[in-house]
Formats: sequence, structure tokens, C-alpha cells
Amino acid sequence: MITFGWDLCHRCNYACPYCGVWNDHPEKDVVLSPGEWEAVWDRIHGLYGKCHIFVSGGEPSVYPQFDGLVKALARKHIPEICTNLGWDIAKLVPELTPEQLKIAPTFHPAFAVFEDFFKKAVAIRDYLPERQVYYVAHPNQIREMPERASRLKSEGIKLIPQPLRGDGFVINSDEEKRIIEDLSPYKGSEKLDYQLQSVSPKGKRCRAGKDYAVIRVDGRVDRCSQCHSGEVGSIHDPSFKLFGDPAPCDKDYCPIESQWIIKDE
Repeated sequence: MITFGWDLCHRCNYACPYCGVWNDHPEKDVVLSPGEWEAVWDRIHGLYGKCHIFVSGGEPSVYPQFDGLVKALARKHIPEICTNLGWDIAKLVPELTPEQLKIAPTFHPAFAVFEDFFKKAVAIRDYLPERQVYYVAHPNQIREMPERASRLKSEGIKLIPQPLRGDGFVINSDEEKRIIEDLSPYKGSEKLDYQLQSVSPKGKRCRAGKDYAVIRVDGRVDRCSQCHSGEVGSIHDPSFKLFGDPAPCDKDYCPIESQWIIKDE
């Protein structure tokens, strides 16, 4: 299945210190109605069939008519919402089933109470791919991460620590990296090696751009989250198509999308 990451908007109801997206000119967001976006995604369906659409932001739930947009997407695709859960999820759950909708929650301690987040995550755990939630390993909040991971584990939910990034590098200390490694369900895997920047993707062929791509708020399409040239085209271009073949990576770091790297070459 073709997968798209979609930066729907720069707007957010939080202002986390490790994320500047919420302050990145939200007035430049391309705001289309659910019907207008549905026409775009109908065209993509005609090219690639049902796609997995990972919808993020900012916080996508603050986008105008968000629930209508998700319902429109779910008619032909599988939307997955990257969200802080700071909204009324009853607008979509259980109207859409776990087969129609996926939710990828991230806990942000500076703006959310863990007990509130915990209750919501448990209530929608059937909607969480692989029963996972995410947590940014910022120095101000990493100390509480083990206890919160234990609470979630008691309900069958895995906490995924996300290394802190800055200027294309992991900026966690060695001690913080050890905590991340101890808690990560990816411990001992190549996925975690890429996340902690102990392995580089540079020069390796990757299916990003062919089987996966990232759509920016203005419609530009990049191979992955680390690329920013719009080389794949624009989602608003009627002639838009993904690449026909994998291509070598020219980046030193792959914090998120290493699953698209071709192995054993």
C-alpha cells in the first residue's frame, strides 16, 4: 500500500518548546474544504488505489472542519491521525471503525495532564497501530518517561520514545540515549540505530519517493521528512506521480522513515 505523510497545517493548540511548527506562519496554510481535499485524494486513489495517509501538523485536529475531512478521507483511504488527543475524539470514534481510522497519539507533558491522556489512549487503544503512543525525549520530561511507560504497558500500550532532534542531529545526552534505548520497543533493531544516529542512510537506496512521500502544507511533495526541495512535485498538480524507482539517500540522518530503506544491498 502506498503511504503518504501529510503535514496538514502549521496550527497547533500547544506550543511545545521542542517544536517550532506551531510558530511557522500558520497564515500560509492551504485551507481547503473536505470536499476540495476529497477531490485531490480521489485523484490519488485513481493512481494508486487505497493509500495509508499519515495526517500530522501542527495539530491536525485544529484544521477547519477536521472531522468532516477525516470522514471524507476514510471513504477511499486509511487516514492515521498524529495527534496530542487534545480534542473530542467522540466526533470520529466510534463512527469510524479501527479498520477505517488509525490514531497515533503523542503525549506532551508541558501542555497535557498524563491521567487525561492515559484515559483517552486506553479508550481508543483498538485504533492505535500496534498499540503504540509516542513521547518526545526532551530533557525536561524524560525523567518521568519510565513510570509513564509502565502505566501504559499495564494496559497493553507501548510507549515509543522519540529522540530529540535539532539541526539534523540527535541532541540527547548519552545518559538520555540509554533511557531511550532501555524503553524503546525497537531496542536491538536497526530502526533504533537509525533513530539514535548510530547508523547513516547516506548512499543507500530508499523507496521514499516511490512507495512513500511527504506532503507539505502548501502541497509540495518531498521524498521524506528530511527532504525539503519538493522534488517529487505537487499534490495539486493534475499530472502528479510518485517516482518510478527507488533512489539513493543523500542524508546523514533518518530519524523516522528508515523502514523505506532497501536492506541487504
